[in-house]
Formats: sequence, structure tokens, C-alpha cells
Amino acid sequence: MNYQVLCSSLSISVQELQDTAVLVNEIEPLLFQDGEYLALYKKLDLLDPKVIYEGISQRGRFALKDVTTSTNLELIEEKDNLVTGDALVAEIQTEGRSLRGTKWHTSIGSNIMLSMAFKFPSHQHLLGFSLAIGVATVTALEFAGVKDVKLKWPNDVVYQDKKLAGILIESVPSVDGSVFAIVGVGLNVHNSKSIAKVIDRPYTNLEEMGYDFKRNDICIALINEIKYVARTFAKSGLSSFIDNWMRHDILMGRNVEVAISSHRSVVGRVAGVNRQGELILDSNVGRTAIRSGHIASIH
Repeated sequence: MNYQVLCSSLSISVQELQDTAVLVNEIEPLLFQDGEYLALYKKLDLLDPKVIYEGISQRGRFALKDVTTSTNLELIEEKDNLVTGDALVAEIQTEGRSLRGTKWHTSIGSNIMLSMAFKFPSHQHLLGFSLAIGVATVTALEFAGVKDVKLKWPNDVVYQDKKLAGILIESVPSVDGSVFAIVGVGLNVHNSKSIAKVIDRPYTNLEEMGYDFKRNDICIALINEIKYVARTFAKSGLSSFIDNWMRHDILMGRNVEVAISSHRSVVGRVAGVNRQGELILDSNVGRTAIRSGHIASIH
């Protein structure tokens, strides 16, 4: 688009527009100058709040932010004003993180960064909830036509051992003594040059897997399925989702090393998960149920 037309439409100077283009390109190389025009290297799949809001069901509010530090953190800071089913999505997330505290890298028009809030009577009622959300994420993708996605305890959605999505659930006390579970889901949708440069572990995205989805559609599917799963989980816990988890469990029957802390790990053969969301491991010392940790290696 012509520089002058853009500046007139946005009520900014040419210098301000150029400075903005520089900031955008620091996140993702998207814009270049072509004579009197500012052009995109590729078509950008931006989220549309009206489309998403009209597509979601059940109770709860929806908001889309251009930039936020973390969608989870933003909902946590709004803990006194939350309603079950509230959903927040951001185009750009500057301080997103994973369960282990590592950075969840994001770009513009590439990922879905979604956080939702659900109220539960106590922390005890949250046992296994992250696994149920994993099932919800896989189900939403399968409904959209994605095949062969798997679940990796405790919080990853993978394709051929490559990470496709991650889940982070945090809890915050409510004013009435109950707790809000803040459900964060990060899903890779499109290729991103900037993300590819900084990630040092196997990962993939839906575009790389051969799918051409609009992020609006995937976002709607995720929100609706997570709402359904959260409502079912509130009534019956993880038991309703164990079979589905088992069908998608990429670790079942494999020998793994589970890091429980920085100085302690357990090695054994995965025998599934229990109703509390714990990983069941068979080792030379017997059967062990592991509540928290991460998979350090798979043998």
C-alpha cells in the first residue's frame, strides 16, 4: 500500500510508519519498502475478535489484545473480575512461558496464545485438569481434520515427537474461597522465521504438517472444546477422559527418564496415567505414581 495512503489512514507521519515497520520486523520479517509502497512478504493471518466471538458458545466473555506480556498473567491479575469461561487471546505475547518456566516463543500471525478461566471449589478439584485440557486440544484439532496428533505427559501435544502445542495451568484464589484455574494453551499454526531461529528443540506447526487453517477457526474450536471439557471435568474429574488420553498417549510402553527435580530423576516404563493425572511408571523398584516432573529423555 502507498505510504501516503497508509499515513493518512492511520493519521501518522511517514517517519512514524517507518519506525513501526522496523518494530514489526524485529518480531517477524514481514514488511519491506518497495518504492513509495510498504509491502508484505507474505499474507498475514490475523485474528478477528468479531468472528471469534460469534463462533464461541456457552457462557464467558472474550477479548483479543494486540500485545500482552502473558495472557495467563493478564487473567491472573484480573482474578477479582473473572467469570467462568472467560477467554483471552493475544496477537503478540512478549513473556509467554511453559510449565518449566522456559519462554514460549511467539510471533505475529503464527501462533494461538489462548488463556481461559474456570472456577473450581478448591485446588484438590484441579487434579488431572491439565491432562483433560490436553485431550480437549487434541479433540479440537481432530474435529478440524488434523490426524496423528498425540499427547505427552504432562502438558504437551505432539506430532511425530515434535511439539505442536503446550499447556500451562495456573491457579489463583477467588474472593469467595474457591479457586480459578487459568488455562493457557499455546498452539503453533503457521511457519515463522523468527521462531525457527530461537527454538533449540524439535517442534512443528500445522502449516508444516500440511494443513491450511485460519487461526480464527482453530481458536473457536479450541475455546468451545475447552469449555465443554471443563464443564465435564467439573462433574466427573479426569475419569471421563482417561480412555481418550490413553488412545493418544505417545509415551505408553516406552522407557523414559522423568526429572522430578534438579537433582532427582526416575527411570522406568510408562504404564499410563491414573485418575489424579499422575504418570504411572514401572521400574526395577516397582510401580511409581509421579505427580509432577518432566520427561528428560525417551529411550
